[in-house]
Amino acid sequence: MIRTLTEDDALDLERVGYERGDVLRAATGRPDAHRYRVDPANPLVVDGLVLLEEDDGAVRFLDTNRVPLTVRDLRRFRILEKVADAPPTDQEPTGVSSQPATPDLVDLRDDALDNDLVDGVDFAIGASTAREAITFDDGFVVGYRDAGTTTTLFTSRSFAQARAVFLDEACWLGAERGRGPYVGRDQAVGTEGWTSAQVVAAYERRLLEGP
Repeated sequence: MIRTLTEDDALDLERVGYERGDVLRAATGRPDAHRYRVDPANPLVVDGLVLLEEDDGAVRFLDTNRVPLTVRDLRRFRILEKVADAPPTDQEPTGVSSQPATPDLVDLRDDALDNDLVDGVDFAIGASTAREAITFDDGFVVGYRDAGTTTTLFTSRSFAQARAVFLDEACWLGAERGRGPYVGRDQAVGTEGWTSAQVVAAYERRLLEGP
């Protein structure tokens, strides 16, 4: 069911996984989940510009073009406030290692490994069976794989640009798991210091131009 998010929807939600995903659930207090709260006073909510999709306990937010908003988007537009971080997992990482096909991709894998990330778990180069990982595919495409589905985060004609985005995203995902150079750092969402009017204008541009 899809409906308009309203000022009455002061929802407490949680998500297990990186903020590049878009699926949340009602807060249950599970220890491995990040916790979030909807800000019902947000101007975008007040003006009816955010939709809520509910399906078998799962919750997603959509813009009025019915394009899903990731948790990062929701925080960027201040629709969601982060209440608490999940502690890093202490599970032993296991995954299927990448098989890079070119010297550049071999070097890219080595760069990720040098950042203490786990191949086939935190990142994957080429085909992957990872449950949640940052991916690098043909055409210099950086993606986010979550529960078997990969969404594109960035694409470029430049290997160097795609490499930088890939390593940055993989390091942030690794940090959630207690690995890599970004552990202990807070990830910016890009609208820190903006006025409310600037945030609303950015959201309206998204509606006109797409994500």
